[in-house]
Amino acid sequence: MKRWAVLEHTNSAVRRASKVVGKGKGTPEEIDAARAVLSNYRLAHAFPLNAVTVTAKTRALDVNPNAVVAQRHKRLPTILDKLKRHPSMSVTTMQDLGGCRVVFESVSEVDELVADLRDLPRSRNRVRRVYDYLRSDPGPRESGYRGIHLVYEYGASKEEYHGLQIELQVRTQLQHAWATAVETMDLFSGSELKYGQGDPDVLRFFVLVSCLMAHEEGVAPVPGAEAPVDDLLVELARLEESLGVVGRLRAYESLVGNHATSDRRNVLTLELWRREGRLTVTVHETLALAQERLTELEALDDEDLDAVLVNIARISQLREAYPNYYADTGRFTEFVTSRLDGTAG
Repeated sequence: MKRWAVLEHTNSAVRRASKVVGKGKGTPEEIDAARAVLSNYRLAHAFPLNAVTVTAKTRALDVNPNAVVAQRHKRLPTILDKLKRHPSMSVTTMQDLGGCRVVFESVSEVDELVADLRDLPRSRNRVRRVYDYLRSDPGPRESGYRGIHLVYEYGASKEEYHGLQIELQVRTQLQHAWATAVETMDLFSGSELKYGQGDPDVLRFFVLVSCLMAHEEGVAPVPGAEAPVDDLLVELARLEESLGVVGRLRAYESLVGNHATSDRRNVLTLELWRREGRLTVTVHETLALAQERLTELEALDDEDLDAVLVNIARISQLREAYPNYYADTGRFTEFVTSRLDGTAG
């Protein structure tokens, strides 16, 4: 039986804890206590996240039986870092503490699922906002990120979770491959490309690739990369020659071995030690045990360690859903090399 975490603190207490962490003002004991409050608030999203995921999975598999569906909690270090970058922010306003991801083969499948979910009759978990990063409102990000996000507000059977928000990301395989490559670079190199920080040439490289993918999928170009395809390819070739991004991604992939072949439903923790390129996948019998292990790992406060809790229907899909932890960037590098070699169909 799963034991769902429940909220142990008021929203006011959570907001105060957010400020303590964001401003970094307080004794070590006060900061540790604040972190514990934020950790509980994050873990309390597990039940609403599961509810949203069940609906998304059912509808996604109706669209395409091969759709990949997975869920995860936002990493505590990521939350803490965001609060430090935005000291006036509270985690109570974050929409993605609990996140579900669906990956499809095509844009038309993405559109079909989004249209279905946003208009579901009698659903008490309402879609409060849709962010379309493919066309408009708001359109592709300047970083090159693309996809569609639906923000849910939980309002179903368990009143103790009412008002908690869950984010559903819907992407194509190409969009997922791009995001995976960016996250892999960040994981292994310590960069922050995902947040628009780092080597300007590397950032530009990913913008160009994203725009080439957008051309292929027939959606809006990435801001700042609206040039014709041939011009984008010339610039991309120059950057790849000087940066060797493809080679770096392939080197990261060679560090990490294969894991996870069972098809049993599982709750897991993934532990990636960056410098060694060592990935440990641990299967837990209950969600509570997985949450306990994640809390232990995060308490180490080790910058070399990246840990995440994942709840996935079939563990054999783990690599597809979270390829950045495996440095699995094959789809991305194949796309880049095929375009540069002129072998695209």
